[in-house]
Amino acid sequence: MGRRLLTIICLALLTGVVLAGCTTTSRGERRLNLSPLLFYSNNPETDEGQLEVLGPLFSRERAGEATLTTLAPFFYYLTQGYDVEAEFLYPFGQYKTGGGHSRFNLIPLSSFRRDTLPAGASSWQFFPFYGGRSSTGARYGGVFPLYGTYQERFGRDRGNFFLWPLYSSSVTGEAYRYGILWPFFYYATGSEQSFAFWPLGGKMITPGQAEKYYALWPLIHSQRLGLDTDKPRTVKAVLPFYAKETTPSSTKKTILFPFFTYYHQDQGNYTQWDTPWPFIVRGDGDNFRLRNYFPFYYSRQGPDQTRLAIFWWLFDQRTQTWDDLWEQNTRYLFLSSYVVEIDKAGTWKERHRIWPLAFSASQPGWSHFHAPEILFIQSPGFDRLFGPYVYLWNQNRRGTFQQGKAFWGLYRWQADQDYRLWELSFLASRESTATGSSFRLLSGLVTWEREGQYRRLKLFYLPKGFSW
Repeated sequence: MGRRLLTIICLALLTGVVLAGCTTTSRGERRLNLSPLLFYSNNPETDEGQLEVLGPLFSRERAGEATLTTLAPFFYYLTQGYDVEAEFLYPFGQYKTGGGHSRFNLIPLSSFRRDTLPAGASSWQFFPFYGGRSSTGARYGGVFPLYGTYQERFGRDRGNFFLWPLYSSSVTGEAYRYGILWPFFYYATGSEQSFAFWPLGGKMITPGQAEKYYALWPLIHSQRLGLDTDKPRTVKAVLPFYAKETTPSSTKKTILFPFFTYYHQDQGNYTQWDTPWPFIVRGDGDNFRLRNYFPFYYSRQGPDQTRLAIFWWLFDQRTQTWDDLWEQNTRYLFLSSYVVEIDKAGTWKERHRIWPLAFSASQPGWSHFHAPEILFIQSPGFDRLFGPYVYLWNQNRRGTFQQGKAFWGLYRWQADQDYRLWELSFLASRESTATGSSFRLLSGLVTWEREGQYRRLKLFYLPKGFSW
């Protein structure tokens, strides 16, 4: 009899928690917090909502027209208007569509793309089958490695293969290339005259553009490159004994490759000695200075970039300036880093990793912080699918509004100007504004409220109580 009575009391309390737990805050937000089993919030004023089931396992977030659904760590699905983005089996599966472009990947088995190809082109793959269409509408496909054709892929206009690598051929402009037992036998005709029996010897000649000869690749080779430009380059090498590279404005000589090297460039009157690389490197020019005493000290100073490193990554700071961006990247204690970026409009961004303790990122009007920071992966896919399990503390700020959660949602809080809210699951919560506050136990089993000079005590989830 006693056990039945206790069970009835517990069920009654649980029912009361569920029924009375969904409260409306002073900001117009409806909340039900039974974390980590269930969390629900909806704010019609900001058009935002959130649902979490079984802690980090399932969540659904809505902000305006954007909706994010996550079943961690298996997949997430993000919609924003007509645009869709999804990742599954991270990092192997991705799907994205929007702006007339679409992409699907399941590495290494299948893919579909329309965004990184020439206009009007598309491609798909479901290993070993693949196919697609070129920008001119020509279709191609095959079964790899048995037989297939392709168009506008791999830097070629078209090509085909049979029992790859037994036989393959391709066409680029007026160059016709053929491979037998690739990469061992290769020859080309037309605008490219080549023959190779790799790695014993070969030649590759594109008249007026490049000439390459080699024997026992890469030990012996001679190359003349960029012959159709104003900066042709000649490379001759008998490795590891000697190598020489020349252009109209520079000379580079190496003995016992890659240890001892002399390099001179007329532009900037720059000269560098490696004696031996990578342990001692010294370079000087009109606006450039390089000193490397690996692994103790490294210094590079130039007009657009500087770098200072002490004991390799114990401290390593790099500063780079582009036409529209200034960036400084500082690594310290090998695995921690601080990065700051400022564009020409003065807008800044910064990221700070204190390994393995915490990570933060911020920019005007927005910031993010999570802890701990065990891995070095920063991507929306990882944060959405594994972050809910890994990050014990997670908080975000937009403007003056801040919110966060800890220990998989057991503790949550919000803060804004003249507003504070914290919740310890359904056990206890407190909300305060500029004019009053409220404190609740067991989602309202006991509620204490203050509004100006008045006080109110409510018990057993009743809507009314004792006021004075």
